[in-house]
Amino acid sequence: MKVSDEDLVGIIKEQPDPMQSSEMALLISRYSHIIRIKAAKLRTNDIESEDLCQEGYLALFDALRAFDPSKGNFSAFAGTCIANRMKNAVIKAHGSLEKADDYDLAQIPDSGSSADEYIITKEDDAAIEHLLSFLSHKEYSVMKLFLDGYSYKQIAEKLGITPKSADNALSRARKKLKALL
Repeated sequence: MKVSDEDLVGIIKEQPDPMQSSEMALLISRYSHIIRIKAAKLRTNDIESEDLCQEGYLALFDALRAFDPSKGNFSAFAGTCIANRMKNAVIKAHGSLEKADDYDLAQIPDSGSSADEYIITKEDDAAIEHLLSFLSHKEYSVMKLFLDGYSYKQIAEKLGITPKSADNALSRARKKLKALL
């Protein structure tokens, strides 16, 4: 049985040494993929991907400490914390929002568990490919790029479609995957 992020955070907060717990390792593994994708997209000559990953992990730890389950889900909160911390690091490195605004880091999932959150947290590429095989070619392409950290605008440019078409395809893909899961 899969433990929710919220339950996992509660367990971690009760640990005498939370940083050494297996639950903390599980939480980190769930968010590592997201952190690496966002860091790779924001990497520049002034700021390395590894530095951004470090900022992402620090933001995850801050999110763990500050999370209040009565105010929403952990995934959305952690995603916002990670995005903001990385964005601030880019701003510090460049002195402007120029590079940070190229990426749609502020997009966070709706409250509650969604199919794309489930997929993103999995490291097993074969399972992802299997799930994505239930989608149309367009839905598959959009979902794959979305999971790789691209914004709607970037997806639209890559696929030669409008951002609204990318959004619609992603919505259809989410619905299909939710039904499947």
